[in-house]
Amino acid sequence: MTEVRTPTRPVLPANGPERLKEILSPVQDDLKAFQRQFKKVIRSGIWIVDEVASYLVRSKGKGLRPTLTILSARACGVEGPLPERTLIAALVVEMLHTATLVHDDVVDRADERRGRPSLNLVFNNKVAVLFGDFMLARSLQGMLAQRSLDVLDLFSDCSIRLAEGELVEAIRQRKLDLDKTDYFRMVGDKTASLISAACQMGPLSLGLGDEYRQPLAQYGELVGVAFQIRDDLLDLGDGSKELGKPIGLDLGQAKLTLPLIHTLEQVSDGEKRHVQRLLRKSKKLGKKGKKIDLTEVIDLIHQHKGIEYAREVALDYANRACEALDELPPSTYREQLCRFARFAAERNR
Repeated sequence: MTEVRTPTRPVLPANGPERLKEILSPVQDDLKAFQRQFKKVIRSGIWIVDEVASYLVRSKGKGLRPTLTILSARACGVEGPLPERTLIAALVVEMLHTATLVHDDVVDRADERRGRPSLNLVFNNKVAVLFGDFMLARSLQGMLAQRSLDVLDLFSDCSIRLAEGELVEAIRQRKLDLDKTDYFRMVGDKTASLISAACQMGPLSLGLGDEYRQPLAQYGELVGVAFQIRDDLLDLGDGSKELGKPIGLDLGQAKLTLPLIHTLEQVSDGEKRHVQRLLRKSKKLGKKGKKIDLTEVIDLIHQHKGIEYAREVALDYANRACEALDELPPSTYREQLCRFARFAAERNR
């Protein structure tokens, strides 16, 4: 579990949100090779699978997790064309992530993903779940292709943590009693575990040892927490509104985010119970396709500086992620990983 500490003054250059295109520029050729391979792997020759896969490719996201695998491999010193094992490692990460997203959308009854109608809306829940299973199976194939018990151990642990994090969140949504310690543990499991695994797959695909793997594992855990906190902030409209999902979606589903948890710790017991009642009502009506105005809750979060607090914590985690990289040899790729940490904490979508 990632240690929680009081936010400190950011030590990263205060030059505004990092532009992802600039961060990824040193690995553009690697990413093109990855995309070509990804399009091949997710097809099967069965028309319904290929139809869903085509829709998925058109709705593709930023591919941040496989990108971290590639950047991590480069930061370990690999030169020339990227080894096939590393490309497969990146595919493993992306397919596992895609499977979890598809399943999450079905569970959450989501209508939108990455600015487009979700798979479960375009097709149906059954097709979406089965396609998620297909992606999971493809991911398992890629893991076995690595011929490494370390890889299997890594993803066995990661899969358990993903499931535990989602289950904890589901239970806590009912009670609305998550505190900060539990929040960081939950986020570490449901978000940071896969990002950490993605970073570790770089050195693992190259047959490198713990001197490379451990710093990248720690980096990934810290970046993952920063990434999730920024998601919490984006849900409240802190940044661009071109998010790929509606503003306040998580709040309306009674998901306990860091700004909200911080606020509930500051208010009176009466105010806390009132907010909890509003969120429960919102979640209940949401299942019927109805919405209630949660402006009151958002205003309360602003009043108690929940937004500012969460921003500081996200930047602190980004700073610590950069510190974890100090054990790796200096390189352009190590610097890009550090810049990515800032992007995770400050991105606008």
